[in-house]
Amino acid sequence: MESVGFAIGAAGLTSAFTACIDCFEYVQLGRQFGQDYGKCLIKLDATKVRMSRWGASMGFDPDPHLKQSISASDEEIKLAQSLLEQILDSFEDAERISERFKKHTSTQGSASTALAVYDANTDLVSDYQRLHLTMSGLAKQRQKQTSVRKKFTWAIYEKKRFDTLIDDVTGLVHDLIDLFPTAQEGQKALCKAEVSAIEETRDLALLNDIACKDDEILAAEVKKEMNNRGHIVTDWNAGGNSKMWAGDDNAPGVDSKGHNFARFTVSESADVHLGNVNRG
Repeated sequence: MESVGFAIGAAGLTSAFTACIDCFEYVQLGRQFGQDYGKCLIKLDATKVRMSRWGASMGFDPDPHLKQSISASDEEIKLAQSLLEQILDSFEDAERISERFKKHTSTQGSASTALAVYDANTDLVSDYQRLHLTMSGLAKQRQKQTSVRKKFTWAIYEKKRFDTLIDDVTGLVHDLIDLFPTAQEGQKALCKAEVSAIEETRDLALLNDIACKDDEILAAEVKKEMNNRGHIVTDWNAGGNSKMWAGDDNAPGVDSKGHNFARFTVSESADVHLGNVNRG
């Protein structure tokens, strides 16, 4: 066994990892995604961040949150190389299918609509936009190296093709994580830093709904952080003679958590209490 840093150095494994990370940057999503666009883009972001977290824990892009070295056998490195190449193949397969779709659709009268793509800078609602920018920033901070391969962007036009790509890549990243179990403690430290960087609690809730089922480490850290931050109570109305209390009933000695209350109305004789009751 030898340190991964020595075993791979500037060899093919690092290059393959960098190429995989770059692939996420090339993908655009077609307007036929409709209301699923925001969720799909965040899922793409979260998959990239998860993979970048694995790479940082392995030493490809050293991270200040980590102070550990990982060891691997030649066989493990070969398996990792194969998994990375399969991720590249998944992106290439998706691109080929999209090019065939584009070629076929270009001959039809509805081509301009069917081949239109979204722009993440202008087409995302505020919550998705904020979370997308945060997730993109997290991945880019880790990306110390960039691929020498330059390429035009390409689009996925059909959601079923997107789902296939994400399922395939998610499974392969999971296999990479399982291949090096000693790196997982480092990934937990990195993920904790990721979650802390998401300032809005409602963004954490959104990320939890979209991405956490595919990322056990992220799910655990998001749960911890949301428990620390308190509840989110938004988009509600209280009217008539209704009574409502949103907050915690804290026993003596229990720390009081802050909560997020937003976008609500209180009318008529409604009795509303927002905040905690601290006993003792």
